[in-house]
Amino acid sequence: MGLTVLAAVLATALFGIPLAAAAARYFIADEHNELVRTADTVAVAVSGDLARAQKLPALARPEPGTQVGIYDPGGRLVGGAGPTKAAALLARASGGTTASGQINGRYAVAVPVSDGDTIAGVVLVTAGHAQVNRRIGAAWLAMAGLAAVAVAASWLVARRQARRLTNPLERLSLAAERLGAGDFTVRSEASGIAEIDSVNSSLDRTADRLAALIERERAFTADASHQLRTPLTGLRLGLETALDDPAADPRPAMRDALAAADRLHTTVTDLLALARDTPRSNVALDVDALVAEVHDRWNGILAAHGRPLRIAVHAPVPVSDLSHACAQQILDVLVDNAYQHGQGTVTVTVRDAEDALAIDVSDEGPPITRDVRSMFVRRSADATGTGIGLALARSLAESEGGRLNLTAASPTTFTLLVPARAAT
Repeated sequence: MGLTVLAAVLATALFGIPLAAAAARYFIADEHNELVRTADTVAVAVSGDLARAQKLPALARPEPGTQVGIYDPGGRLVGGAGPTKAAALLARASGGTTASGQINGRYAVAVPVSDGDTIAGVVLVTAGHAQVNRRIGAAWLAMAGLAAVAVAASWLVARRQARRLTNPLERLSLAAERLGAGDFTVRSEASGIAEIDSVNSSLDRTADRLAALIERERAFTADASHQLRTPLTGLRLGLETALDDPAADPRPAMRDALAAADRLHTTVTDLLALARDTPRSNVALDVDALVAEVHDRWNGILAAHGRPLRIAVHAPVPVSDLSHACAQQILDVLVDNAYQHGQGTVTVTVRDAEDALAIDVSDEGPPITRDVRSMFVRRSADATGTGIGLALARSLAESEGGRLNLTAASPTTFTLLVPARAAT
C-alpha cells in the first residue's frame, strides 16, 4: 500500500510541478496582455488631444492596483499617474514599438500614442505583483487540493486492494496451519483472485490426498490386525500342541511354525499391495491354488473345534482376472466370519454364475436377523465383532470390479461375484 501511495505522489509531482510553472507563466502573460489592452485603449482615446496639446479627457478608473500614465515624447508625465523614472521603457515606446518590463517591482507596458506618422506621446500602464500572485496562488492552491484528493483516492484504492489481497492470504495461512495441525477437513474459500484461488485449490487437493492417505494407513492398520489374528491363532495352536508332548519330535511343529510365518508374511505383503493400489498383473485367477490355500489355512483351525471344512468346485469354472491376493483376503474374511459367528460345517463353493465367477461361503449357524446393510459398514454400532472384516472384504471386491453380498440368511451364505474374462 505504501508503494502505491508513493507512486501516486511521485506521479502527481512529476505532472503537477511543470503544470504549476506553466500556470504561473500563463497568469503573468495574461496580466501583460491585459496591460497592453488597457494601454492601447487609453492611447486611442487620447491620441488626438495629445497631438494638439489640448486638455486630455478624463480617463476611466483603472482596476485596483493598476496605474495609467500619459507621457509626452520627452518623457514628462502629463496625465494620469505613473512612475517618474521610466526613461528606458518610454524611450523604446517613443521609437514606435510597444515596450514591456518591470519598474519599481511592478509590471509595466509602454505603448506609443501616434497621430498619423508622428509619435505624440506614450501611455505607460503598470500593475503590482500582488494581483498576479493572488491568481497564481489560488491556482496553485487548487492544484494542491486536487493533488491531495488524488493521493487520498490512491491511498483508499490501495488500502481496499491490499485488504482484498491480504484477507484471502490470511485465510489461506490459517487453513495451512490447520492442515499442518492435522485437520484434513479444512477447505479454503474462493477469493475471486485467480492466482490465490489456484493456491486454494492446490491446498484443498493436498488436504484430500493427505486425508485419503491417513485414512488408508489407518484402515491398513485395522485390516492387518484383523487379518493377522487368525494366522497367529493357528501358529499359537500348533506350538501349544507341540508343547503338550515334550517327548515328540519338535521338527514337524517347527516346520508348521515356519509355514505359518510365511503365511503371515504373505498376508502383510498382500495387504500392503492392496492398500497402496499396486497395479495388478493380468494373470488369470488359479482357482485350484486358491482353494488349496483356504484348505491348508483353515482346515486345522476348524477341525480343532470339531467343525468340518468342505470345498466344492463345480467345473467348468469361468476364467477371472481377480487377483490372487484379493481373493485370498476376501475368503479369509468370509471363512473367519463363519468360524467366529457361525456353527457347524463351513462350505466353500466355486461355481459359474452366468458369465461370472461365484464363490459361496456358508455355515450352519442360526439365521441372521440384523440389518444386512450395517454388516458391511466399517465399525458399525451393532457389529457383533470388530466391524472390520466384512467391510474390508466388500471394499476389496469392489476394487476388483466385483460384488460381495449376503445371498441367504439361512443357512448363512455370502457370495463373491467377479466378472469373467471376456472371450478373445
